[in-house]
Amino acid sequence: MDNDKSFSLEQFYDAVDASDLRREWEEWLRSFELLMELKQVGSQREKLVLMLARGGRGLQRIYYNLRPVPEEIQPGPTKVPLAPQEIPEHNNAVKRLNNFFVGKRNERVELEVFRSLKQSSDESFSHFILKLRTQAARCDFREREEKEILHQVTMGARDERVKDKGLENAMELDELMNYAINRELLMKQKEKSQSFRAVIETPGVSAVSRETERKPQYREKNTGMRYFNREKPWSGKMSVRQECDRCGSWQHHKDSRNCIARNSRCNNCGRTGHFARKCRAMRKTQLKARTTWKSTNNEAAYAIREENHSDEEPLRRRPKPEESMEVE
Repeated sequence: MDNDKSFSLEQFYDAVDASDLRREWEEWLRSFELLMELKQVGSQREKLVLMLARGGRGLQRIYYNLRPVPEEIQPGPTKVPLAPQEIPEHNNAVKRLNNFFVGKRNERVELEVFRSLKQSSDESFSHFILKLRTQAARCDFREREEKEILHQVTMGARDERVKDKGLENAMELDELMNYAINRELLMKQKEKSQSFRAVIETPGVSAVSRETERKPQYREKNTGMRYFNREKPWSGKMSVRQECDRCGSWQHHKDSRNCIARNSRCNNCGRTGHFARKCRAMRKTQLKARTTWKSTNNEAAYAIREENHSDEEPLRRRPKPEESMEVE
């Protein structure tokens, strides 16, 4: 059974920064050892060939230019009746590469790197703890590792409440981790709920809801006919505005620069700045004609009424009480 598809291993990335080169080698070597255990490769020669083949040209270039180290094991000559011992080529290669990548550890530099670790704004608390534990393993704290990580969480956590809990010295590291993770989940849930409320309460959505909930208003005249109150939605600060006095549009007011009638010439009065349908001179003419028509109709009706009264007999005057008494 071929397990290459079930367990993929990328090539060793040797172009990483020099400060992260040792970490890159340690993580890649751990993945390669898991692959060897999965494939059940037992021969030292096969392990070496597979490591160099999976490592890529970068790892091959480094390995073939390294000198042997004193820690390598070289088997001595064997007696004739006994089988020759296997040369630990893979183990010697790992020792040679460890000496190149890891070298001699500087505890002060590793401790300085550990003290400078902070939780970034977009980093989860679990990833921050994993980063602290990885660097703490290089500092060789031993029995002081839990206390050192707790101290660094108190100094480098992003949440101020987590820092306060660490300064109170009332929680162990596991308890503080559970508290910080629960706080992080709670804050994310609050952000989601606030963003959902903000979407609901946006001006556009609220204006649409008000427009759908608003019922048409009716007004009645003496004639008994009903008609709609002309109100149009407005996208500005006010929800209702009058139409433009220049072009008659509901989308802007008369002082807007977007009005196309500002530079247009009226076909009625010849002036510039409005259309004929919004011409005030035409309104005055219509109003005057309407008033003249009403007055003419009123005069005609009055004349007809006078003629009708002149044809009839004059009404008799009712006698006063004193006159009625004298007659008796």
